[in-house]
Amino acid sequence: MPALAEQPATVPVLPEVVIQGAAPAPYKPEVLSSPKRPQAIQDIPQTIQVLSEELMDDQGTRTLRDALRNVTGISFQAGEGNPPSGDQLKIRGFSARDDILVDGVRDAGVFFRDPFNTERIEVSKGPASAFAGRGSTGGTINQVSKLPTLKQKREIEAGLGTDSLFRVAADINQPLESLNGAAFRLNLMSHQADQPGRDHVENRRFGIAPSLSFGLGTPTRINLSYLYTRQDNRPDSGLPNARNFSLRNSGYGGGVAPVRYSNYYGHSTDYQDLEAHQASFRIEHDFNDRVSVRNQLRYGYTHNDAIFSSPRFSPGNITTITPSTLAVGNQKPRDQTTDILINQTDLTFRFQTGSIRHHLVTGLEVSREDNENRRRLDANGPVTHLLDPQLRAAARIPYNGTRAQLDLDTTALYLSDIITLTPQWDINAGVRWDRVKTTVRALNDGTVPAYSQHLSRTDREMSGNLGVVYRPVPALSLYAGYGSAFDPSGRADIVQLAGGNNTLPVTPEAFNLKPERTRSYEVGAKWNALDDALLIQTALFRTEKFNGRTPGLPGEPPVVLQGVQEVQGFELSASGRVTNRLNLFAGYTLQDSEVTKSNNPLELGQTLDNTPRHSFSGWATYQLTEALSVGGGAQYVDTRKAIIRSSATGDLVTTVDDYWVFDAVALYQVSKDLKLRLNVYNLLDKKYIFELSSGQSIPGAARSAVLTAIYAF
Repeated sequence: MPALAEQPATVPVLPEVVIQGAAPAPYKPEVLSSPKRPQAIQDIPQTIQVLSEELMDDQGTRTLRDALRNVTGISFQAGEGNPPSGDQLKIRGFSARDDILVDGVRDAGVFFRDPFNTERIEVSKGPASAFAGRGSTGGTINQVSKLPTLKQKREIEAGLGTDSLFRVAADINQPLESLNGAAFRLNLMSHQADQPGRDHVENRRFGIAPSLSFGLGTPTRINLSYLYTRQDNRPDSGLPNARNFSLRNSGYGGGVAPVRYSNYYGHSTDYQDLEAHQASFRIEHDFNDRVSVRNQLRYGYTHNDAIFSSPRFSPGNITTITPSTLAVGNQKPRDQTTDILINQTDLTFRFQTGSIRHHLVTGLEVSREDNENRRRLDANGPVTHLLDPQLRAAARIPYNGTRAQLDLDTTALYLSDIITLTPQWDINAGVRWDRVKTTVRALNDGTVPAYSQHLSRTDREMSGNLGVVYRPVPALSLYAGYGSAFDPSGRADIVQLAGGNNTLPVTPEAFNLKPERTRSYEVGAKWNALDDALLIQTALFRTEKFNGRTPGLPGEPPVVLQGVQEVQGFELSASGRVTNRLNLFAGYTLQDSEVTKSNNPLELGQTLDNTPRHSFSGWATYQLTEALSVGGGAQYVDTRKAIIRSSATGDLVTTVDDYWVFDAVALYQVSKDLKLRLNVYNLLDKKYIFELSSGQSIPGAARSAVLTAIYAF
């Protein structure tokens, strides 16, 4: 269906999207939340998948990672050298650790996110620096917050499950009748559970999110929001990979160690204490039906204090595994603080030039992000048996007094335009200019010798997107699109992630490299089938990182921008209502990845790490009676490998098997106010690896069940 309906020539207005036909399906949101993309999802020349609140509710979603299992082409990483202390993922083969947004604004900080305050999740695939700024190589993930509305809602839910799970949450929205257009919303969450199928792993968290809005339904709207989360976890560092070169002839070298998937190699003293604050102020004003402005100001603070223990063999040069083989937990401390202050202003114009209609958005974004790591020494804990590890305490790791700091100062100007040439043809074009100043400081003010240094560089980069949409009939859109992205060098990943005795300096040669650049091409079709109830999307895509980092040749600097990495593939997805009783959300992705240029000949022709060739996810619910619905889902992930091997005698490439996982749900409406939901996860109790890295692999959750009561009053 056309997103921008034709108007009389005398009224140069780009109207709101009007959805005709059947009522919207619960798994099929019609539009995105961003003013930069006001058209129907059908008319965006890019693969877009939206996880609705109804979908996440039916699945009993409790983490961002749970939700993103629905999106094919996304894979999860078990850290990069160290175990993960937050959401680390890849989209279409490229890291998206820093490409998570909240209401269109970058969400800084490394932590595990709970969606208790999330209305829906919007996943855009393909380079998107023109919309989101630096990074955005494989795509972006935008979490849309639950904000006040003028419709009263009061809902409390409580869940009990296996593995000591207990969760309560509340969503209360109250219009303030004494203040015209004002409303207050409060979301609460308390969660505690052990990890199914994993010994000694514990998760405890609490969250509160109040929000106050004024002027709803009027030309001037104001929102004040605050989000606080606290986590107290015993983290999961997973199982050791048999990556040691000495194990190459063992029969299991290059895989996960042949141990029980429940084994825990950490210590009773391992912990993760995490605290996150986010305060937001948004003001919107419609000058008339042609011009509007929106300004968002946000401050975010995250403190992540943790000790993870990476599982390793002891000693590391074993040639085979026997009942007497020992293991050790290599303690990886982290004490990282992140502060971000960001202001984003969007100015929207709707006008005509002759018979051509425009929806033009221009804006300014200014941000300051400060990261600091307080350093502690890495240290091995006491050894234990590899095949039968015991929970044991490790000595407290002292701070060495050194600190590493990373500051990012960004100023960006952007412009995008949706140009409607005719009722059949649209052009989408956008450009963004970023100025990013990166500063790294290593402060040697402790007792352990370390480097003191101060490096700074400034990058000025242009990014763009261009798309053409053709609608031969209102329900069908054919499109072709191009997008670009950039990722500053600056070795920010090392400064952000290193938490232990990383006393090596950030090398100036690597820090001063220009940004890596990426471009993507995509052609596809989107069909609003079944009277607009089901959106079917299909696409062919190709993404190229054409100046990636690679070792320098003799006579060159240690690192140069001469590498090329490519991912190309095919996507197919469907979301919405198939019949009045059957709802569906499903997708399939084929990815062919390859290192096509590298100064290290061993890397040439290798696939990218943690990039499965095939992935599938499907979920459906069926209403059996007026009160009872049942449903279930399946997920398939193909074989993955952990690293791109760069040395003939170095670590072996860890490869993990493909897997299928099945889930089920039953929902029963007991009364007008009370609903029960039973979720069973991993029905067949499949043993599989969910998160993968070079040093360790983290198993997926074993079979579990949760019964939840939802009461509305």
